[in-house]
Amino acid sequence: MVQSVELLLEPAAERGVVRIWDALSEAGLPSQARHTAPSNRPHTTLVALSGLAAETESAVAAAVRGRLPVEAVWGAVTLFGRGPWVLVRLLEPSNGMRGLQAAVADACGVPDDSLSSPRQWTPHVTLARRVARADVDRAIGLVAALAQGEASAGVRVVASAVRRWDGSRRVEWEIGRAQVTPRSSPHDDLGFAAIRRGDPTLRSDTSRGPRNSDQT
Repeated sequence: MVQSVELLLEPAAERGVVRIWDALSEAGLPSQARHTAPSNRPHTTLVALSGLAAETESAVAAAVRGRLPVEAVWGAVTLFGRGPWVLVRLLEPSNGMRGLQAAVADACGVPDDSLSSPRQWTPHVTLARRVARADVDRAIGLVAALAQGEASAGVRVVASAVRRWDGSRRVEWEIGRAQVTPRSSPHDDLGFAAIRRGDPTLRSDTSRGPRNSDQT
């Protein structure tokens, strides 16, 4: 089962993505809103592997420490796959976000041919899965219109926390969260929004049905 390390967006950006999920669902289109497990939150995957050794966990936590928050800007709406497709919103990462991903990939021992390797990593937020050819134009048009209204390409987005997802146990937990509030950070070339620290969480999804982890 998949083992992943994922970046969580700051609350305003997360709410914006959820509104897009809801709009897709209300239009009768595929949407991440259909997955009701509590762990199904907007995120961008830093690393996804089929397994992660227990002794690696401390190395991953150390790789994250002191690197949050990080920034990106919203990119294009596009499709992954060869059909049915995954509908995503790309992120254009800052140097700080790329540095965090590279540190986590190194801690996890990600091989060079993996999609999680720094050279192949494509940061994005998943909006819908299994989009059929007949729905592609309508789905992209809907998302593009909504994005233009509140988060057009080039608008800054902040990621303020990192979590682990253990697909074999269906459990998530937070391993890092931004603790500082200056206007700029030595780890990010774009600065960042003030973010308040929250308590780490540990949740299990065994009673809430499947959780589709972002593996693309």
